[in-house]
Amino acid sequence: MVGLPGFEPGSFPHAATANTHREPKSNKILSKEGINWKDFEKWLQNRLNKAYAAKVRSYAKKYCYVLFEPSKASVLGGYPKAKRRNIMAALANLAKFLGMYKDWKEIVSQADLRWQKTSHLEVFVNLLNTDIGEVRSWLVDAIQKLPVKYSAVLVFAAVTGLRPEEAFKSVRLISELAEAGRLESYLNSKLNMLEHFRFPDLFLRGNKNAYISFVPESVLKLILAVKPRVSSNGLRKALKKTGLKVRIKDLRKLFATTVRDNDVPEEVVDLLQGRIPQSIFLRHYYKPELLKDVRERVLKAVEAIPHSA
Repeated sequence: MVGLPGFEPGSFPHAATANTHREPKSNKILSKEGINWKDFEKWLQNRLNKAYAAKVRSYAKKYCYVLFEPSKASVLGGYPKAKRRNIMAALANLAKFLGMYKDWKEIVSQADLRWQKTSHLEVFVNLLNTDIGEVRSWLVDAIQKLPVKYSAVLVFAAVTGLRPEEAFKSVRLISELAEAGRLESYLNSKLNMLEHFRFPDLFLRGNKNAYISFVPESVLKLILAVKPRVSSNGLRKALKKTGLKVRIKDLRKLFATTVRDNDVPEEVVDLLQGRIPQSIFLRHYYKPELLKDVRERVLKAVEAIPHSA
């Protein structure tokens, strides 16, 4: 097993505390009418990014009745997996806020609710249903029409395969660290590799992780020159203003398809897109010689992704 500097082998700095959220010291709420939604919103914003916090609050407000009427929990089983995961995550957060997390776990057990992940087959079918040629053309249009502070983020997302939220965090972190003269704490310049795992609070989120990304020199220079500090909402508005569809999530599919078509193994794509457990990353992938080979393959593959208009 390969360890990281300052890390215990087989674990990350946050591993011991990731699932040890303390339940708040408050009187148990007995009905949905007793929930202070403003306090809950503040509680969420201290723990989650702004966009996701708003999503959690919305689902929690709509489905909070489940916590007080457990017999109705079975209704969640009828929703598609993605929606059910969102609802369950929202209710779990609300239950922690209310001091009802043990009650929530009992509800989940009694209703036989499951946290189902998206299968590899579903990911594959999703890729098949996306016209990658259209996505590539869309990216070229976006680069031409958008202000550079937005187009730079889209290019960065396309060549790294990061989730949109992760891409926004990454370019902001690059900008802030560069200005502070500490970019080397994030960028492994020998490998053109961003080491997201060094910032677990930002990039390691249980099932959705980002460990490393390889960035072409030209794209890194673009980010350092522009230093984009933009929001997802701002980018969406800018796209709509130009008449372009919002296809930010499709850039992740463009990356996956492009690197696979260039003979990069599926296991490596899963690594770069954060679909492997932390222990597997440490045990099998954090090896200098392996990463050097992966870097060469990935950077060669992403040359086919538009970097500029």
